[in-house]
Formats: sequence, C-alpha cells, structure tokens
Amino acid sequence: MHDLIIIGAGPAGLSAAIYAVRKKLKTLVLSSDFDGQITKAYSVENYLGLPDISGIDLMEKFLDHTKKFSVEIKSGIKVKDIKKNNDQNFVIETSKEDFLAKAVIIASGKKYRKLDIPGSKEFEGRGITYCATCDAPLYKDKIVAVIGGGDAGQDTANQLSKYAKKIYLINKKEKLAGENHQLQEMLRQNKKIEIINSCQPLEIKGNKFVKSLIYICQKSTEKKEIEIDGIFVEIGSVPISDFAKNLVKLNSLGEIIIDPKTNMTSCPGIFAAGDVTDIPFKQMIIAAGEGAKAALSVYKYLRN
Repeated sequence: MHDLIIIGAGPAGLSAAIYAVRKKLKTLVLSSDFDGQITKAYSVENYLGLPDISGIDLMEKFLDHTKKFSVEIKSGIKVKDIKKNNDQNFVIETSKEDFLAKAVIIASGKKYRKLDIPGSKEFEGRGITYCATCDAPLYKDKIVAVIGGGDAGQDTANQLSKYAKKIYLINKKEKLAGENHQLQEMLRQNKKIEIINSCQPLEIKGNKFVKSLIYICQKSTEKKEIEIDGIFVEIGSVPISDFAKNLVKLNSLGEIIIDPKTNMTSCPGIFAAGDVTDIPFKQMIIAAGEGAKAALSVYKYLRN
C-alpha cells in the first residue's frame, strides 16, 4: 500500500513526486515511458533558470533531480484503469500488475493527435513522423511537408530548415497561429520555407516510402499534389485520460476537470496536474507548479 501513486513522469508528475517524498509520503511514480512531449522540444527558452536547453536535456535534469530524493519510479507500465476497493482505497490496474494507494495524482499528459487520411497509417514510420527533434537530421537535402500551422508546426519547420532543402508548411487557417511572432517572421523570410495557408491534406501517396502529398485549398477547392520525401505532423494533442473516465469528470476535450485551488478531481482522493487537466495554459513551468500544488493538496487530504 502506498500513500500516493502518481501516474506520469513529466514535469507535473516528477514535481509532485519530489514534494510528496519531502512530506514523507510513501510515493510511487508509474510511467509508460520517458518519451513524452517534453523530449520533442528542440529548444526550450522559457523555463526559469535554464534559458536555452533542449527538451531531452531538460527531462534528464528533472529525472536526476527526482532521483536525489530516492523517489520510487516504475517505467514501462501502462495504466489501464483506476477502481475503488471496499476500503475506499484506489486500485491501479496496469499492463503488468496492480497497485494500491490511498490517493492518486494523474499527471499523464497528452499524446500527439495523428493524421486520419488515406495513406496516413500505411506510411507511418516510412516517411510520416511526429518528432522533428528525433528525425529532422534524416531529411538532409530532402523535400518535406509540415502539417500544422500552430506553435509546434512552426517550431518543426524552423528545425527542418537546418537540414531539408525545401519545406512546405501546410496550415488550415488563414494565417499562422500562436504568439511567437518573431519566429513567424523568420519563417516568412526563409527562402526554404513555403507557407501554404487555408489548405489541408487529403491523401498521402508512395511506394515503400512517402512520395507525394495531395492537399486542397479551402477558397478555390482546388486539389494540388506536391512531391515530397517526408511528412512531419503537428496537429495538436489529446489528453491521456481514458483510464480514469469511470471515476472522474472530463470536459468535452477529454481533459480532467479539477478544482483550481487544490487540484482535486470530482472523485475525492484523486487529484490531477499538468496538461491532462482543464487548466488553460499548457506550459512545462506551469505543469511543474501544478504538480507541486497537487502533492501538497494530497498531503493535506491524507492528514485530514
């Protein structure tokens, strides 16, 4: 029996773990992997005290910091369900074994939304990728398309400009979204990058690997086909919350609804923190703070 089980080992989960252990709570962190969204960030410039660091390096610092407090972490474990037993404790059912806890913090984050057009499944891993940090160097001197005109898509196009000879940035909106206007201007000035607004992908073609992308423009309804060697998908993400839907309330986006003061969910004893919740801003530094707040709330809950 643990006092607290934390589901997820991103900024929210590891921050919660440090605060919980410092409060002498018997704590266990369950993680499917350490390859979450944070590791996909090419450069993090807005984390206090670390003005220019890659997402992978920042994650390593989080883990090193957590290990100094001897936090128990089990990785490679996927949570399948959370239930209450007769003693009103929580049973965490996983892909490997079940765990028992008096309280739970869900900090499972989000997963990337995937393309759903003809060819998207067939060519995944064969020209379609969801990680520019991982795969951009593989496309040196090649032609690629980036699907998505938000912050992530813009960052991906910028990364690729250091390797690819031509980048098509396919944006379904009339103009680029996001707050990084400096980056947007850089993309517009980059001769390697062609921004295609008000258009969306229709079909991916190829043989063993991706060879072309068909897209349609909303205003003209004209279909166009471009020859490419790869596609980088950045069309948003969805909360990893399915395993908790029988106990906690979710909003229309699948995010866990929390009390913003305590991070308590609709189920007493279950708390949530980070991108999986309905907090309005999805930022690493906010997730870390939310994790700390959730852990302190758990401590108060268990004392009472």
